Amino acid sequence: MPIAPELGKLPEIVGSFYRAGLVKELIAGMMKGETGRDIVLDAKRLLKELEAENQVNLMGLENVPRNVGCLIVFNHPNMDTLLPAMLKLIVGINENCGQQIKLAMGSEIPMMTENYVGKRAVPGSVSLIRRFHQMYSNNIISVPNTEDRKDFVSGRTVAVRKIMRAFKENNIVVISPEGHVEDGGAISRVDTYHDGSGKLAVLATKVGISTVPVAIWEEGNKEIEVMVGQPFLISTGDSKLAAIEAMSEIAKLMPEDLRGPFS
Repeated sequence: MPIAPELGKLPEIVGSFYRAGLVKELIAGMMKGETGRDIVLDAKRLLKELEAENQVNLMGLENVPRNVGCLIVFNHPNMDTLLPAMLKLIVGINENCGQQIKLAMGSEIPMMTENYVGKRAVPGSVSLIRRFHQMYSNNIISVPNTEDRKDFVSGRTVAVRKIMRAFKENNIVVISPEGHVEDGGAISRVDTYHDGSGKLAVLATKVGISTVPVAIWEEGNKEIEVMVGQPFLISTGDSKLAAIEAMSEIAKLMPEDLRGPFS
């Protein structure tokens, strides 16, 4: 059973953290149990290094609702595209709206099955990721994704409660229905989407929280496009269909050849 393919980009990503002067700080922070680290300041430092290699174009920030919570859903290209795109989005929203972002992130490194759904955690990864997430406790909501974990159900229940509280506090929650790396930058098959993302979108709609699609793709070799679309309310109560609906809205923002099943 292979590990998540984005780990192949890890040496390159670590290099960017090193050049930004963050490696020693983060290692020390994890060892000391640091909490509440400022994700926006770190994002700015890291983005400076990443944009030396790739220009990141962020468009549509005016579509992010102001002074209310919302759910941002995004597609999941390779990490060398996704990381600078997400950093640009985090910084852009903070500077434009002044709101806090809560990233709903898997709390382990998964072993991947054929349909990209993680069933087992890489040994030791739960403790490592927990320490990393703890450092950014104001901005990361940990979500167990692998079913072999004893806290799979209870951990996901706690995550949903934190997310709903974030909405009430007018924060922005960010999640990917794909939850795995796309093949060639094109949107993945609909049978690989995570039901949990769909359930969250349904819950958000029930309390009047809009969903905002964000499309991310590489344009040529040196440019990354980040397009924020119009907010919408999920039209179904079915979690699978909700995840598909969210991805279809993202696809509308992407070039035709990257829309996958929505072409």
